[in-house]
Amino acid sequence: MDNQFDLYKTAEKTQNLTPKQRLIFQSAIDLFSEYGYSNTSTKQISEHAGVSEGSIFRKFKNKEELLLTILEPLTHEILPQDLDRFSNIAIEDTQLDLNSFLTKIIQDRITLYKDNHKIMKIFLNEFIYDPQVHDRLIETIPKKSFKQFNNVLDDLKAKHLLVAWDNLEIFRFLASNILGYLIQHYFIADVKKWDETLEIKHVTDFIVKGLTPTE
Repeated sequence: MDNQFDLYKTAEKTQNLTPKQRLIFQSAIDLFSEYGYSNTSTKQISEHAGVSEGSIFRKFKNKEELLLTILEPLTHEILPQDLDRFSNIAIEDTQLDLNSFLTKIIQDRITLYKDNHKIMKIFLNEFIYDPQVHDRLIETIPKKSFKQFNNVLDDLKAKHLLVAWDNLEIFRFLASNILGYLIQHYFIADVKKWDETLEIKHVTDFIVKGLTPTE
């Protein structure tokens, strides 16, 4: 059983789990990733963890709460921390150009996915295909976390380094292209049949070209 906790080091919801609860949490990640949330029962999770099924419900009200304990830290804590970090990179490096800035973001997101592929697979599956989970996760994103990142985008636009689109549209353009790459290469394609370095460069070049002003 892989240890899935590196991503959750600062996540409030998972900091005080007992050893038995950590086994349940890790087992849920393993099974949700392999079989899907809807195709996994609490009985299967308990058997995988080597605990009684009742042990799950002493901490988690139901299977959905267990799922949200896995996913909510991504939107409530980890995403805001990453936005702050990207913003600080741009603020501290006044010579940073659009290509360098976007390359850092894209490579960081791909690395995050590769290092936490089981968790990110669950996130993408449920966020994209389950409207209720999607809406619940959107609600957990602290709106103030986008303020500094918005300021960075506005500054790049003021310097005519970034296309003059609405910031939300820029964010969607970034997210949709990065997610499209991840889904195509880690959900569908055989990773042995493609040149990762070359294709990351291609998707980066495409995004930079799309967000670079034409005039």
